Amino acid sequence: MTIYQFYQPPLYWQQFEDLAVQLLAEVHDIPNAQALGRPGQAQNGVDVFGRSRKYGLIAVQCKRLSDLDKNGNPYPGGVISRKFLFDAAEEIKDFPQKVSLWILATTAKRDTAVQLHVEDLNEKWRNEGHSCTAMVWSWDDCVTYLNSFPNLQKRYYRDVIQVNSTRDLDLMIIETIAMAFHRRAFEAPLHIETPRDFLQALEDTQRAMRTGELLDRISRHVIRKSIGGWRRIEDRDWKSRLEEIDLDLRALRTGVGLGLKDGAIGIKNDFLDFSKNMDKARRLEELRDSCIQKLNAILSETDITPI
Repeated sequence: MTIYQFYQPPLYWQQFEDLAVQLLAEVHDIPNAQALGRPGQAQNGVDVFGRSRKYGLIAVQCKRLSDLDKNGNPYPGGVISRKFLFDAAEEIKDFPQKVSLWILATTAKRDTAVQLHVEDLNEKWRNEGHSCTAMVWSWDDCVTYLNSFPNLQKRYYRDVIQVNSTRDLDLMIIETIAMAFHRRAFEAPLHIETPRDFLQALEDTQRAMRTGELLDRISRHVIRKSIGGWRRIEDRDWKSRLEEIDLDLRALRTGVGLGLKDGAIGIKNDFLDFSKNMDKARRLEELRDSCIQKLNAILSETDITPI
């Protein structure tokens, strides 16, 4: 019996569209499958297309859904309502070439209601004499295809398929945490930090530690995800030491926040000003350095480059 690997949906719609191109190429043996046009162009409900020997012209519309449950997975069905499906299908009637198979590819989970909507749509098309057939690729279907085509796994989920043990998972989480600490906030002297940027950096770093989600500083998009953060670490020693770092980060955030609130830390020319309380500055610096030292002690036990 083959045990399948589960894969998280891509974080960005461009990645999902690119994956849809490759899925169409592999599943229906269409080497020249391609995306249609560029973002913003009228596409008549088609994002990806290609011509197969069996079906003729196949068109795919991609819908990456942003609504996630508490585990970071798309809700069943998402926004794929009957009206949504029928409206989307109506658009392809204006496509300049005859489409034989239309696929709605979505990051939503497989849902019985949506499958029945597709059957209703196909019956409607048959009654109208429309020769096109519709189907839905849910994310469950995409995962099945990914497990069937090793080249796609390697192309899109290289890090995932290299996980062979709980230690591999631990190292992925620790690497994400290490990346979160590669910030100016943990390198530059505190007195040249702006309050807003410094507190945001601490918050983002703690988020990476607790959830495994690393955000881009500018776009605020998730750029790396190791689900679970330090609480999912299996190695008890590493887990305990990472918890200490998390507590130190919280103390650091609290210290800066309270200092700004009670006036112990001032703001001068938009930068943190510790001239009123140099002892507080020293304690905060020591707390910040302690986080780095403790993390580097863990990294020295791995192949991950220290901070």
